[in-house]
Amino acid sequence: MKVNPKSNKKYSVLKNRLPLVILGVVGILLIGILGVQLYGKHLISNLVSKQLPDNLELTYEDLDLDILFGNMEFNSMKLKFFSLKTKKTEAEITIETLKIKDVAYWLLLNKKQFNTDAVNVGNADVIVFKKDSDSIKCSVENVSFELSKFKTDSLLLQNKIPFDYYTSNLLLTNLYLDLGRFEMLKVATLSYKNNNLKFEDLSITSKYKQQELSEKLVKEHDYVDFKVTDGASTEFRLKTVNDSFLVSAHNLSLNNSELHLFRDKLLADDTTKKLLYGTKLRNLPIQLDIETFSIENSNVFYSERVDKGIDPVSISFENLDAQIDNLSNINKQKTKIKVTTKLMGEAPLEFKWEFNSLDTADSFKASANLKDLKAVTINPFLESQANVRVLGEIHDMYFTIYGNDFKSTGDMKMKYEDFKFSILNEDRLGINKTLTALVNVFTNDGSKTDVNGYRYGDIEVERDKTKSFFNYLWLNTKDGLKNTVIGNGKK
Repeated sequence: MKVNPKSNKKYSVLKNRLPLVILGVVGILLIGILGVQLYGKHLISNLVSKQLPDNLELTYEDLDLDILFGNMEFNSMKLKFFSLKTKKTEAEITIETLKIKDVAYWLLLNKKQFNTDAVNVGNADVIVFKKDSDSIKCSVENVSFELSKFKTDSLLLQNKIPFDYYTSNLLLTNLYLDLGRFEMLKVATLSYKNNNLKFEDLSITSKYKQQELSEKLVKEHDYVDFKVTDGASTEFRLKTVNDSFLVSAHNLSLNNSELHLFRDKLLADDTTKKLLYGTKLRNLPIQLDIETFSIENSNVFYSERVDKGIDPVSISFENLDAQIDNLSNINKQKTKIKVTTKLMGEAPLEFKWEFNSLDTADSFKASANLKDLKAVTINPFLESQANVRVLGEIHDMYFTIYGNDFKSTGDMKMKYEDFKFSILNEDRLGINKTLTALVNVFTNDGSKTDVNGYRYGDIEVERDKTKSFFNYLWLNTKDGLKNTVIGNGKK
């Protein structure tokens, strides 16, 4: 078979020129890609300089753009939000690196929808200022986080939460949050990865010392000092649902915490209406659903100043463990709470409490069991707070109450012995013998019991809505004690 010399020559020429053609096409593609990247940088630069909201300034030192894979990386980015009216800075954010991976260009160009596989922020510092003020409302250091399946569009931008995402990882240090005029929150470290949350050294404290706080107040307000060594949560999720946040978790635990509360009763009462905890949960601005919330190895101390000349003594609940099941405002199951502790560090106390946050009547059931309380243990608190001293020992005290936002009823039973009251003089240096004798005429010392050694009393209390739930609980306890000790003691 003969080969055409002309065809062979053409093939040879084509074969020799093919690499040049390929190189030319590749070169054109590279130049095209480079041009698109340069144009993309120009568009982004134009967006940053001309199309951002008037109250936002954004600068960065460098931008790396990978147009083929839809990736971009900003370095040394700074954002400043300010008030258009006053020109005061409202927030400052400094970001070491901002990486955006796999931007969906088609959706961006055709539907004006920004979808990306991940948004990664590395080593950011954030400061948010109070409105028209130089005071800090919130700050955090060394924030690093990643949002996957990030999405926003013109419709989402109109919502309170202007974006949506699937999962996130987070690491930060030195979080500060201003909680209002008198309290602040601090967290040393916080991490969130694979739906597990951990933190160390959390505190909620008053901004001022006790005396300084009292001088700034016109009505009573608790001094707070709450510290937690560490805490954790499993299956912790934060997501958007119907223009709101849903916070859910399988378990949330606080370890090694201590709470000090102090109230200056020499100040005017705060007469605003206090909501019960069912309503407080129901009225939260977020949806909450935590299966189990546990507190381990905690101590609680509470004191009141009732006299200028008397140093307040704390009542304490030590070695406290608590478990809250179904801490939720989105399902119909009851929230159930169980607390075990030692009153004044000695007498075992168990407290149970249940309610349904969706019940608008705020119905609840509460019960307590106190054992082996020697009066001498609690006398320092009673003497400083109520000008009363008690003798004797409570071997067993149990009460159950059923209540709502208006009233409560229940019953109490007690086994005690040698129970006597002493009413102190106003200077607390001696006993008012006349009042003491009068009180003890009506007080049963622990005799006249049933065959098991118990005396009984009924409970009936109307709620003072200007007081807290724990004041309501104390009124029930006090009413039960009075009717058990002074009444006929029969069931």
